[in-house]
Amino acid sequence: MTNSRVLVLGDGIIAREMARELADSGQLVTSFVADGPLFVWKGDGLHAVRELMQTVEVRTFDAVVLAFASERETMREIVREVERRMASDALLLIAALGQSVTEAASWCAAPERVAGYGYVPPLAGVTCVEAASGLLTSAETAERASQFLQQGLGREAVWVKDSAGLVMPRVVAMVINEAAYALMEGIAGAEDLDTAMRLGTNYPFGPLEWADQIGVEQVVAILQGVFDEQGDDRYRPAPLLQRKARAGQRFYPEREEAGDDADARGGHY
Repeated sequence: MTNSRVLVLGDGIIAREMARELADSGQLVTSFVADGPLFVWKGDGLHAVRELMQTVEVRTFDAVVLAFASERETMREIVREVERRMASDALLLIAALGQSVTEAASWCAAPERVAGYGYVPPLAGVTCVEAASGLLTSAETAERASQFLQQGLGREAVWVKDSAGLVMPRVVAMVINEAAYALMEGIAGAEDLDTAMRLGTNYPFGPLEWADQIGVEQVVAILQGVFDEQGDDRYRPAPLLQRKARAGQRFYPEREEAGDDADARGGHY
């Protein structure tokens, strides 16, 4: 897949990292990545995405990669809009975090060409990326997705069962959710809570620190997606997480993420 033309659309770190890694591997990447949650992007994220897609010929790309932390209704409209403009033989790869691959594919005219992926940022510390097929994903699409992830990202593609949140993102989001509840209940302050978990479990980050790395809005999207799919209250996002996501806030707002300005919306590779 050397020199494949790839379009990356999304909001936040996952889309930003995908664009950077694919470009570094030699792919011809065009990316439009919002710095923050889509719902605060120009006040109307869906309209902004439609405006951006007017500036590129989507049908000229070999693959389109989506990574949004949007609510289900907005995500559905984005997927439909993107697929309508794609070439008939192009690969559509969607972050299966806020919804399953099967659900995302159901929004498409050609569900057989949709595959899903997911991982927990930062990508620099990840040696594999999870992948999943929907019920209607073709064998050819699954094979293309494997090659795309392995060659384009230089990481092993580990195939898991289709489910919102997949495996590691779901488990990490649950840990973050429990930490947010503990913080709300006053069991410990944010830094003490993170220190206890980081040193006590050898996690690379404390859970609240990790939420900032992933994006609080993405954590909420994962939890909400699993909650909607399973209907189990243990997956319901903590009120504190929901408030921070809506406000676009981090747990440690004073800590600037390195490279935040490197891939601003509209960046081209």
